[in-house]
Amino acid sequence: MIKFKALMNAIHQSIHSAAQAVEAEGVKHIETFFDAIKHEELDIDDQGIAPESYITHRPKMVAMAFPSRTEKGVETVMVNVPLITLSPVSSPRIQEVKFKAELDVTTNEDNELMVAFANSNKRGLLTNCDHKSTNTAIEITLKGNEPPEGLQLVIEGYEKALRSQIPG
Repeated sequence: MIKFKALMNAIHQSIHSAAQAVEAEGVKHIETFFDAIKHEELDIDDQGIAPESYITHRPKMVAMAFPSRTEKGVETVMVNVPLITLSPVSSPRIQEVKFKAELDVTTNEDNELMVAFANSNKRGLLTNCDHKSTNTAIEITLKGNEPPEGLQLVIEGYEKALRSQIPG
């Protein structure tokens, strides 16, 4: 048996870890759509303090050919298209977590709530062995949300720059 409070704390920590893992996936968008460019020169100010970051992120691009009607006829214009403008971007978030369990509940000498997972005996249909199992179910619902506002503004900026390059 374990303290009920310890069980709830373990569940809470697991949910928190899962949320952090989902957030880390969101950060991978940066690595997927941008190249990190390290700067070799350090611009140190008069007080000997260096800037916070020496890394610039440049969008990964693909070149696409667009037809353009000119005085000479139809010509092909090459346009560099940021990959981030071609891919749907959403930010998954944990929306809901449900935890169901059958527990044996008691109190200890300090009147603290103690729990244990209740066992139920199940017999296999095709075998003669007994299976001890607990009735526990965990349901995690992920919801795709709009990307963070900063990322959305970056994407919109690239889309505007892209529109200005495309003929027509």
